[in-house]
Formats: sequence, C-alpha cells, structure tokens
Amino acid sequence: MTRPDDPQAADLSQLSRILLNTNHPICQVCSQPLHEGDDITAYAYRAAGEPAYAIGYIMCGSDVHEHPTVFTRGVREYVLTGHIGTCADVRTQSMTYVLLGPEAVVTSPMTSREPHVRPDTPTERSPTNTQQQEPTPLLTAIREHTRSVGGALQAESE
Repeated sequence: MTRPDDPQAADLSQLSRILLNTNHPICQVCSQPLHEGDDITAYAYRAAGEPAYAIGYIMCGSDVHEHPTVFTRGVREYVLTGHIGTCADVRTQSMTYVLLGPEAVVTSPMTSREPHVRPDTPTERSPTNTQQQEPTPLLTAIREHTRSVGGALQAESE
C-alpha cells in the first residue's frame, strides 16, 4: 500500500461521509435546525492514537459563524465546510446524517496548537484568540476578589 503524497487529502477522504453523530442536527451557535442539503461548517478531530475522526460540533451555513479559537496539541483538528447528506439503512429502517463534500478551512496539526488558515478558503477571517490561556490559580483568584478583612469585594452603591 502506498502512502499518499498529501496527508490532508487522505484525511479529507476519511472525513467525506463521516457521521455527524446526531439525529437532530442543529447549529451549535444559534440553534437553527439543519436539514439534508444545508451548507454547514463542522469541527472534526482525531486524537493521537485514534484511528478515525469524529465530529465535535456543527454550525450553520458555509463558514458564517466564528471559527473555534482554541486548538489542542496531540489532536489533529479541522474546521470544514460542506453540506449535510443522509445515509439510509433499509434493513434497520434507519437514517443517519453525514458530512458531504468537505473542504478544509482551518487545520491544526497534532504537533502544535497553532491553526493554519488555508489561503484559498471562502472566508477572509482568521480564528481569533488562538492562544489558550492558563487558568488563574485558585489562591490568586481568591486574593484578587476578597478584602483584607476577609469579606468579598462589593461595588459601592453610591
């Protein structure tokens, strides 16, 4: 078996017809119901050591909402545009929603948290706030939000 020259092309072939993992697709941003044939933007990921990608969430439209802003080292991540299709199983009388025609808008390799926005994407926007902030240590948060006499800070009413 030969390896493809373009690993992203191999990933996109794996992502074509991937299950959306929902029986009632809705936009994760605006809660608009989505239907077969609708354009969507999807976040797909594959952790190191995992054989297949999974869809984390979907958004309505073809790249109309803001992209994910935090990417994770050790996880191969994609923001994809495409449309919703269905796959029917006549034997079980069931139907599942799948992603059709995936196009990569943003990629994030396993070795980095930095996203790569493809220059030929339909959007001119870049992901914002790509640096994950470290959580504030609990002791620091307590010190910043309490008075020295032990009570919580309160805004003066007058």
